[in-house]
Amino acid sequence: MSPVPSFEGIPLGEATPSGGMDWASQMSPELAAQHWETPEQIDVARVYTEDDLRGLDFLHTMPGVPPYLRGPYPTMYVNQPWTVRQYAGFSTAEESN
Repeated sequence: MSPVPSFEGIPLGEATPSGGMDWASQMSPELAAQHWETPEQIDVARVYTEDDLRGLDFLHTMPGVPPYLRGPYPTMYVNQPWTVRQYAGFSTAEESN
């Protein structure tokens, strides 16, 4: 007997493709009314889908390759030690001062 079970024969049922915003109709009104944003005041959507990725030109960039959107080193933190920073204050300069 293998130490790792095989899940190959387990029936998963039929896949039902999501219709994008179909999940919103199943939410309770109380939950739908809630809003969440990060401490930096960035709105966070309840669900992100493929539609949110359209038009983003930086998804296929690589570290160490111009335009250096994923860092200046190809191996990044494998060969570069992490920089430890302390978060102090609030998310905006106005709140910190």
